[in-house]
Amino acid sequence: MALTLTDLSRDPWLLPEVDALIGANMPAFMGWESPGNWRWHGMYESCPAHQFCLVDDGGRLVAAANGLPVRWDGTASSLPSGSDEVLVETVDHGPPDHPDALCMLSVSVDPAHRAAGHAERLLAEARTRTAEQCPRGLIIPVRPTRKPRYPLIPIEEYAAWRRPDGRCFDPWLRTHLELGARQLGFAKRSLVIRQPVSRWAEFLGHPLPGPGAHPLPGGLVPLRVTADGYGTYAEPNIWVHHAGAMP
Repeated sequence: MALTLTDLSRDPWLLPEVDALIGANMPAFMGWESPGNWRWHGMYESCPAHQFCLVDDGGRLVAAANGLPVRWDGTASSLPSGSDEVLVETVDHGPPDHPDALCMLSVSVDPAHRAAGHAERLLAEARTRTAEQCPRGLIIPVRPTRKPRYPLIPIEEYAAWRRPDGRCFDPWLRTHLELGARQLGFAKRSLVIRQPVSRWAEFLGHPLPGPGAHPLPGGLVPLRVTADGYGTYAEPNIWVHHAGAMP
C-alpha cells in the first residue's frame, strides 16, 4: 500500500482524524484536563507543519506524529519535565526563533496498520525534514506501551528490563533504541491529571472510598487519591534522543 507523507499545514482537514487516531490509541482519561492537554489544539495552530500524517491512496489517515520545536542544549539535565511543560512553554510563548530540537509528543498508528514500519517512517521523516531547523534532532518523552501491565514497577526499573535475547523488553522503547536513539532520563511527572474522586470513580465504575494508590486501567502508575477528595495521575515517561539527520 502506497502512503503519502503530509502535515496539517498542507492538509488541515486531517485535524479531526488526527485527534480521533490519538484518542483511539490512549485510555480515555489521558484526554482529560492537564496543563498540556488544555493546550493540545494550540500546538496544531502554532506549529501545523510539525504535525506529520501518513495517508493512504484514498486519503485516509494511517499514522500521525505530533511535535513542537524546542530549545535544548543537548544535555539530559536541561530536558523539560515532560509533555506538559513542552506544550505550556511553546503554546503560551510561541515556538523559539532558533529551535535546537523537535520534541515529538505523540506517534500514533491505526491499529489495522501496526507492525508495518509506519512509526519508524514518521520518525525518520521528522528527522530529515527538520534537520536544518532543529539540528539536534528529536527528543521524545516515550510512553512505554507495555508498562500498564506493570503499574507497580518504578519506571527506572521497567526501562532496564531486557528480554532473554538481550533486547529491550518494552516494544515501543525497543523500537527507538534499535533505531539508534539514546535513553537520556526520565520525566517522572510528564503529564499530570488531577480530578475530583467522583470523576475517577465514574470512569472506573466503582467507588474510591479512601486515600491510597488505586489501579487505573491503561495507566502506567496507580492513581493517587488523597484526603482532599482529589485523585492525581502523574504519568512517567522515558526521554530518548534521536540524533539529527543530515539535511
